[in-house]
Amino acid sequence: MMTAKKIQVKDKLEHQRLIKVVAFDLSKNVTKPHKHNGYLELVFLSSTVGRHYIDGREIIIRTPCLLVIRKDNVHHWELANPVKGFVLLLKDRFVDQSLDFEINRLVDEIGRFDTIYFKEAKTIENLLELLAVEENKICQEGLFKVILAKTLEYTTDSRKSKSTQDNIYVKFCALLNENPRVINHVAHYASMLNTSPQNLNAACKKNVNLTASEVLAGYIIKEAKRLLFYTTNSISEVAFELGFSDKSNFSKYFKRYTGITPTQFKKREP
Repeated sequence: MMTAKKIQVKDKLEHQRLIKVVAFDLSKNVTKPHKHNGYLELVFLSSTVGRHYIDGREIIIRTPCLLVIRKDNVHHWELANPVKGFVLLLKDRFVDQSLDFEINRLVDEIGRFDTIYFKEAKTIENLLELLAVEENKICQEGLFKVILAKTLEYTTDSRKSKSTQDNIYVKFCALLNENPRVINHVAHYASMLNTSPQNLNAACKKNVNLTASEVLAGYIIKEAKRLLFYTTNSISEVAFELGFSDKSNFSKYFKRYTGITPTQFKKREP
């Protein structure tokens, strides 16, 4: 059994990059237990054998498959060379900056699994090859969304992460994604989840190190940006749509989380 006094924290993403796809590095076929510095790692394996250990659970590799390593997971693997596949690294900011709620939902859904098994490898392989060389952010979002959606078609026989099964945080995100109107009250969602605001807050802190209010704010700001960008609604109308009592309160809230006012946001968009 591998032991260490301190768990290693790896950061494979350059500071300015929010998403990165690279071919699997054959020198990394055996790793020591570690976790990642604030990013999600998706490892697509089309050919290899071996074992993946994640949060103390052993998973026998059966290719083709996708290994899902969340930023709070501790993991390592022992894979036999030659390993064929791709590694996708994703920072939270890539999702946060997207105005597409569906990407948010798909990332949350993928995070419920440790391993996803495929019936065939070529479709996902081709999409990852395209994303690996794509620099246009809009195209990156589109390709990433397709990869997630296609991957989730294969989840019937896949292995759910024990750490996220029946998780209050996951259910909270699902509620936020499913409801067309986001309500700016943590207690409202806690009641819908049959739990207390304190428990909901603790679940959010455990999963993403954010308070429930901060998680909720992320969804509200994203919806606000969508309404400001895609509609002709005035700022007062957007404020009312999102449940704020007046334009002033909404503007202060928006600036607190974005650093700019709704008016400035509208002006900087084409």
